[in-house]
Amino acid sequence: MYPVSEQLIKYNRSGQKLVPEGFVIHDTATPGATAQNEFSYFNSGDRQASAHYFVDWTQIVRTVPENEVAWHAGPTANHKYLSVEMCRPKTHDPIKFQEIWNRTVWLVADAFVRYEWSTGPGLWSHSGMSNKYHETDHLDPIAYFKEYGKTFAGFVAEVDAMILRLKNKAVTVGENKMFKNLVIYRDGVDKRAAEYLADYLRAPIVCMDNITPELLACATNKYKVGGTAYTGAQLISGNDRFDTMAAVLKFAGK
Repeated sequence: MYPVSEQLIKYNRSGQKLVPEGFVIHDTATPGATAQNEFSYFNSGDRQASAHYFVDWTQIVRTVPENEVAWHAGPTANHKYLSVEMCRPKTHDPIKFQEIWNRTVWLVADAFVRYEWSTGPGLWSHSGMSNKYHETDHLDPIAYFKEYGKTFAGFVAEVDAMILRLKNKAVTVGENKMFKNLVIYRDGVDKRAAEYLADYLRAPIVCMDNITPELLACATNKYKVGGTAYTGAQLISGNDRFDTMAAVLKFAGK
C-alpha cells in the first residue's frame, strides 16, 4: 500500500544476525524531524542507537535490514524484534499524525503477514519492553498516542484488521471498519474446520489468542468453531475435530 525507501545507514550498525519474532513500536521524541532527517542523523555519526524503520507523514524509510539487529529497546529486545520509530509533527497536527499512524499500521501488518506472526506475543510498545525486560526506562509511544486520543490496544486492533485485509479478507480500516462475519477458533485441531467455514462465509478468521474488543466490534455476526461457547458468538462444535468439521459442513449445507 505504501512504498518503502531503503536507505541503509553506515553508522550505528550491529552487524549481528537477527531472526525477528515481532515488532516494537517507538516514537522519535523529536518534533518536526522527518524520516529523512532521522536517516541523516543516524547516518552521520556514532549515536549508539538505531531502528529498522522511520515513518513520517509522507514516507517510510528502512535504515537497517530486517535480518540485522538494531539498537532500540535494550539487548534482549534488540535480538528478538524489528523496530519502527514513528515521527512527530512539529506542532499538534491530527492530519499528519493520522498519516503516520496509517503508514505504521500498514508497515507492521505487512511484516506480520510475511513472517506469519500473531500480534498477541509479537507486537510491543517500547514501554512494554521496558516493563518486561527492565533494560531501558523509555515509555514511548504511550504518551504520543494519548495526545491524539489513541491507545496502544487500539493500535494493535488496527494492525489485526489490516492483517486480515492484507490476507484478502473483507475488512476495511477507519471509521467504518465493519464486516459481516467473523470466524473464531481456539485450538489448532479446529483450525482446518474454521478455515473451511471462513472460506464459505468469505469471512476473516482469528485465533482467540489474538482477539481484541475492537476487532469483535467490527463484526456483525461471530461464529466460534470448536470447543466451548464464546460470548456473543454462535457455536459450531462437536465432540472432537471430526465432529466439529461435520458440524461445519452441516452448517454450510454440505
